[in-house]
Order: sequence, then structure tokens, then C-alpha cells
Amino acid sequence: MKFTKFILSAAVAGAIMGGVVTQASADTYNNQTQPQQASTTYYNPNAGTTKATVNSATSKADAVVSLAKQLASQNIPYVWGGESLQGMDCSGLTDYVYQKAAGISLGHYTVTQESHVTTEAVSEAQPGDLLFWGEHGATHHVAIYIGNNQYVAAPQPGQNVDIETINSAFMPSFAGKVTG
Repeated sequence: MKFTKFILSAAVAGAIMGGVVTQASADTYNNQTQPQQASTTYYNPNAGTTKATVNSATSKADAVVSLAKQLASQNIPYVWGGESLQGMDCSGLTDYVYQKAAGISLGHYTVTQESHVTTEAVSEAQPGDLLFWGEHGATHHVAIYIGNNQYVAAPQPGQNVDIETINSAFMPSFAGKVTG
């Protein structure tokens, strides 16, 4: 009973502070069957609503892609140095999404974010991976790959966070799987 009260207290505190709220019960596991699915809800204090709900069977990459797509539909303007729903730049977008959807802080600078990935070819990118433009150690743009040759980006001043398609005119230099 004390454990249940602690969980509830932690959930309320997390919701108030804009953190992660995890819902589970003492019955989550039993000896007879597979574990029941617990859900995790990521709370956005700026909007006052949940941004992504992920059950334990869903990967962090799926949560990252889901949140990135949601942000692309919210008319969030490009703001240099921004990392909020009022405005984001490219590395602010990727850091925001990974913090909210996966609990991973990437830092707010493309080169810093490079240190949180295992590098791979763009052709090997999987949904949730980061795409980088520029040479290793000197990247100048980053976005979140969402599959089907598309990515979510905060492109440039005067534009909103949106979904774009990989093309030869603005080809990413490399991709990276986030390691934490």
C-alpha cells in the first residue's frame, strides 16, 4: 500500500513539474501470464496536454517519430536557439523531441548531438535516427528521420517545423542511431 501511494505521489509530482508520469499497478506482473503493459505518458507543461503515450511494447524510436510528426503539424516557427513550442531551431527540435519522447538529453548543438549517436549511412537510417548535414565535428543541420525517405526538421528562418523529403539537392551527409 505504501508503494502504491509513493507511485501516485511521484506521478503527481512529475505531472506538475513537466516530467514523465508512469502508470502501473501492483498487478502488473503475475506468475501465470505475460506481463501486462504499463503505459508512460509524457507531459508538456506549456501546452497542458500529453504529447505521446507509449506502452512498454513500443520502442523509444516509435515515440520519437510520433512526437516529431505531431510537432510538424503544429505550425511551430523556426527560431534560432529555440527549443520550445513557441519556436525551435534544428538542434532544439531534436533535443526537445528526444527529451520528451525518450527521456534522452542530446544537448542543443549539432556537434554535441553527434556524440550521442552511432554513425551510419543515410541509406541505413531507421525511423527515429538523426540525419546530419556537414562533416563530422562540423555539422550545421540535424533532423529526425521518420521513414519512407522523409524527416522532420526545423528548416530555416521564415519556415515552420515540417516534414520534408530527402533529395539530392539537400542530401544529409550521414545518419546516426541515438545511443543515449
